[in-house]
Amino acid sequence: MWNKKDKSEDRPRPSDEELAHASGDAGGPVSQVDPEEIVAHEDARAALEARIASLEAEAAEAREKYTRALADFQNYQRRALENEKEARRQGITAVVGSMLGVLDNFDLALKQDATKSSAESILQGVSMIRSMLAQSLASVGVQSIEPRPGDEFDPHRHEAVAQVPAEGIEPGRIAACYQTGYSLGDRVLRPAKASVSRAAEQ
Repeated sequence: MWNKKDKSEDRPRPSDEELAHASGDAGGPVSQVDPEEIVAHEDARAALEARIASLEAEAAEAREKYTRALADFQNYQRRALENEKEARRQGITAVVGSMLGVLDNFDLALKQDATKSSAESILQGVSMIRSMLAQSLASVGVQSIEPRPGDEFDPHRHEAVAQVPAEGIEPGRIAACYQTGYSLGDRVLRPAKASVSRAAEQ
């Protein structure tokens, strides 16, 4: 009986170089992966993931602290603004309250019959009202600045409006006060207007 030849025997046998190329390593035999390198790579990856997780936790904590600090600061600003408004209202209330009596006296004076009032009585009434107004201002800390002739000129509290010869007064000192000034504590609300003595002309 005739035996049929296997067709595989007719195909040429591949060379060692072709076999190496087919295996993925054309330069030599197939290399094997070192298990220790795999473990080292896995350990490095785990350490990196742990570090990332730690940084993310720190960032989240920092954001939370920033949010709380911002909220606290905004609350502080709001309270400070309210306290400032309240302090201003209390200050205005104190000043206005001290002036109400002065307004009452003005109203009483304006209701008087001018035909039955003498100039002297009117002046006395005005003087009383002015005295009451000065007391009201003093009650909130306002003091008058009234330099007298011969007093030392203070540029922080006095405003020189003229230089005049003044007998018996040293040059550079107050000669006369033209307008009273006022201060609130150490703050000058309005300097007193005054003339300053100058040296007599030769």
